[in-house]
Amino acid sequence: MKLYAYYCLALQNWCSIDYKIHGLWPDYDATSYPSYCGETPFSLEELKKSPKYESMLDNWYDCTFNDTIALYEHEWLKHGTCVSIQTGFSQNEYFEKALELFEQYKNKDLNINGETMCFDLDFNMIDCKLNVTTNNDLVAPTRI
Repeated sequence: MKLYAYYCLALQNWCSIDYKIHGLWPDYDATSYPSYCGETPFSLEELKKSPKYESMLDNWYDCTFNDTIALYEHEWLKHGTCVSIQTGFSQNEYFEKALELFEQYKNKDLNINGETMCFDLDFNMIDCKLNVTTNNDLVAPTRI
């Protein structure tokens, strides 16, 4: 598996007047991203041990199907396991990093491409239109 080029923090605002987290995932480019990269199962018991768990419930929830725990499991298995391969993050570190990025930038005047914030591999915010070689957007429409 090749290394990712950047990370996307996808936001949702269809169920709230404020942006909330949809997910954090690695990307190769606007049309290609890894998914389901590892065998590490989701553990709700482990997630509840996180000091950020209550904040997650407030800022990262499923407003489409009203099943937030299923959303967490989906995000970990599909995207978090891939972030983990490159960063070494545990399940909780993955969720905590997404929440940290969201909290760091949520009240700032952001240049959000659609509903996505982009970050380099060190988690510094970058322009989602960074691909200077092709002059194309880095991100495609939000995916689940």
